[in-house]
Amino acid sequence: MTTSASAFNMRFLSKLDVPEGKEKIAQYGGTYIRDHLREVSFWRQVIPPENVTRADCQRSTNHDTLTKIVDVEPESRAVAISFRGEPKARLIDAPRAECGFFTISSERFEKYEQELLAYEMPLTKVMETNSGKDIQEIEDREATIHMEAAVQALQQEQNGGAVTTLNKSAIVAGTVVEYSIRKGEMARVAAADTNYVWPLQRPDLVNLAKILDGRYHRAQKYLINEADFDDITQWTVEDWGDKVQSETGVEGYKYSTLLGRAFVRTIKSDILRRGNVFVFTAPEFIGKFYILNNTKFYADKVFNKITWQSWEDIAMMIVNVSSIGKIELYSGDATTNDADGIRSDVFPKDQADLGVVNNRVDSGLVFPTVKVY
Repeated sequence: MTTSASAFNMRFLSKLDVPEGKEKIAQYGGTYIRDHLREVSFWRQVIPPENVTRADCQRSTNHDTLTKIVDVEPESRAVAISFRGEPKARLIDAPRAECGFFTISSERFEKYEQELLAYEMPLTKVMETNSGKDIQEIEDREATIHMEAAVQALQQEQNGGAVTTLNKSAIVAGTVVEYSIRKGEMARVAAADTNYVWPLQRPDLVNLAKILDGRYHRAQKYLINEADFDDITQWTVEDWGDKVQSETGVEGYKYSTLLGRAFVRTIKSDILRRGNVFVFTAPEFIGKFYILNNTKFYADKVFNKITWQSWEDIAMMIVNVSSIGKIELYSGDATTNDADGIRSDVFPKDQADLGVVNNRVDSGLVFPTVKVY
């Protein structure tokens, strides 16, 4: 494997020495230690992306980028009438929404030719593969911000058009309406309004589904942080019954549905922060997710410096804000009021703060430690 990795690096360099090789290099992936898991996009499991081309898009009148016009289902109704009666006439029109494209890019990676030859892993291929998942991580961050904005907008609408603090104290005082967001069962009886994440309870998921089931929708899929999902293994025999309880104790939860609905689990705790669980109806009732052409990979060599970069152009839009619900497992306020000062702990981190490095190799923390002179 070491030989093939070194050979890959050599082949990468040789291809960049000729013009036709630069076009082929993007079509080319070791025995190396990985630092942490990288997931594919969870948003793509909520709304499968559609590939579009320039011919499918329109020019925007507001800026110098492309947009995609999305048609929305018109409203209609039926009435009961007598044999001689006639229904009212109504001129039909259907709303439209403009979905704009934007770019998500990896970093511009650089490496000197002489240094690349010293690696015994396919460094360029590793970075190409990882940068694709890094791009999808930003997709998920943008989608999570969209989801949060959608549920908060409906909360504001149902509370008289004002951003109303939603915490345990406000619920007890009756000063807030829980409409698209609910607090978890244990968060509702917490002693204080904090960012502490209480364990997920079975009634939490039932109440979360009811948010959509009561709006002429049907809850179909949960989105949940992996750490919150682990709480279901603590559910008792009263929650599961004897059969599932015994299976869960030995093999964990191995089914593809939870309480009759599909679920998506994610380890991206910097984006879907612990304590936030979302529910969605079917994709065709939510919105759109477009990818313009395909993800691109560019590589070039100037003198002895190699440069490569990946990027994609996408558009995403939540058209139907009533298609998403959320439950919060913490008792504090996560609205823009931030009454309890916890918003930064439960909202997606800034792009610059994403990512994690678990190893401590640069600090010399490997065991046993060998000093090289």
